[in-house]
Amino acid sequence: MSFVRTTQGDFVYDAHSLSGIIERIDSDLPRRVEYLKKEPIVTVGYMTSLDMNTPMRYQTVRVQEERNSKLVGILLAHPRSAISKSEIVSHLNYFHHRSGEAIDFFCVGYGAYWPDNHYPDQDSTARVDGVDWLFSEKAFSDVIQELESESKWQYSGETELLLISARKEEDGNTSMDYSSAIVCNLEAMQKDQAFTSVRSFFEGIFRFAKKNSCSDETWGLSDQQGLKVGQSAIKDAVLSLLPKNLKDSYKKAEHYAVRNIA
Repeated sequence: MSFVRTTQGDFVYDAHSLSGIIERIDSDLPRRVEYLKKEPIVTVGYMTSLDMNTPMRYQTVRVQEERNSKLVGILLAHPRSAISKSEIVSHLNYFHHRSGEAIDFFCVGYGAYWPDNHYPDQDSTARVDGVDWLFSEKAFSDVIQELESESKWQYSGETELLLISARKEEDGNTSMDYSSAIVCNLEAMQKDQAFTSVRSFFEGIFRFAKKNSCSDETWGLSDQQGLKVGQSAIKDAVLSLLPKNLKDSYKKAEHYAVRNIA
């Protein structure tokens, strides 16, 4: 799915309630993942791997798999904050097209196609695919309260990105796994020059999500070992995008990538 989620190209899902976010994720799972994979070429009667004098030959094949989990981003970016104005809101349309199928970003408090006075304070903020996108401080605050009641996370008041694994269980219920969540304070990261721009940081996350969709590792496995793998994978991805001097500092690393908010 895309940064600003759409269905059949003509309806933008908003993020003005936690239940609404989970409902959108549920509608996307299970998802079909398609990717290219290299496999050894096997000749009838012979396997090239057994011929010590012949280099191994590979062919590229297209593989399709179904996944019951995916990585989602919950973005808290108030349109009047400096970093949101310059780095996020003005680039929503770009992020929409760049995020691809591997990850969904839900922009808290934003939405489209709201009826007049859906929220008393709603105001046009951006355009995505030619459609006006609105923002409501009430909707923004409502989702924050829901997230704080569901987890140990407490909103800093700054611009934050929560990376969370979501999974559809065998009983058909879909939920977000807060125990594997990573919280990225974008304003703190910008202040310490952890990235050159929010665009470059998000690009790294998009690449990571796309690459991980093509591996055997899934997000938020139900067993405890799977949860540990999920935590490590997401945190390592975030830290890999930071400059070496920041990666070497444990305290700063924890400041940018906080785990266990369940």
